[in-house]
Amino acid sequence: MDEALVDTDVRLGEHVTVITGAAGGKYPDGNSTLVRGTEGAILIDPSLTVHARGGVPGVDRVLVSHAHEDHIAGLGATGARHVHAHTDDVTGIRSLDGLLEVYGLPPADAERFGEKLVADFNIGDVPHASAFADGDVFDVGGASVRVMHLPGHTRGHSAFVVEPGGVAFVGDVDLSSFGPYYGDHWSDLDDFVASIARVRDLDAAHYVTFHHKGIVSGRSEFVRQLDAFASVIGQRDDRLLAMLARPRSFADLVDEGIIYRPGTRPDNFGDSVERRSIEMHLTRLVGDGAVVVEDDLYRAA
Repeated sequence: MDEALVDTDVRLGEHVTVITGAAGGKYPDGNSTLVRGTEGAILIDPSLTVHARGGVPGVDRVLVSHAHEDHIAGLGATGARHVHAHTDDVTGIRSLDGLLEVYGLPPADAERFGEKLVADFNIGDVPHASAFADGDVFDVGGASVRVMHLPGHTRGHSAFVVEPGGVAFVGDVDLSSFGPYYGDHWSDLDDFVASIARVRDLDAAHYVTFHHKGIVSGRSEFVRQLDAFASVIGQRDDRLLAMLARPRSFADLVDEGIIYRPGTRPDNFGDSVERRSIEMHLTRLVGDGAVVVEDDLYRAA
């Protein structure tokens, strides 16, 4: 029995353990993944649950799927000598200022959010964090972890494929009913669409999401849930087009929003997410000829 295991954790073969977060990994928690071999152990995305446990025994290396607070909340508790993130996101792991740059919030909001990151997510500077790239492989003896770059959620968002055993940790391609999140300064809608197409071809026995779904077994079931997840993008387009049945200003569109349900927009960053997301949807719709702009007003064509 692995000394890291508790009743809620799930073993996926000889080398992989999913450390299930509170409420099934619902934000602000998440589902971390431990890969243990004969020559070391890797922890992927140390969560608040990892912090609450005081770390995981024997971990000497941490892989971070992307620079968001919930994915590094347990980093300090691991005591890992080696911390890695994609080259496009590693600055967000090295310092709090770098992480705030990822979000791109207005200064006043950034200051308040920074205080929350330190107080609620244990965020500190990790200047020794080093970069990986798409296709890089980390070996732990008898098992390996391969990086699969899936940008869009952030510039450096990445999945990790563990062999043998066919386990794919897909991070915040989380298959939730909320749909893809691309509302930060370092997010990109078109990149997320391309990443969904890439991960759709990934054949694994088990897919692990950091939030919500947790473990999805079998490619056919993963693809079914992935397609439903991706369909939310089109639903947001439809909501925006319905709003544009009459001419609307950009500010009006942001006030109404297409991302959050009424009354659920988060403080500090919710308005910024709506602005960034609507901006990208409008760019696509104007480029496709579905929306026209006249005198700084948008309307459906």
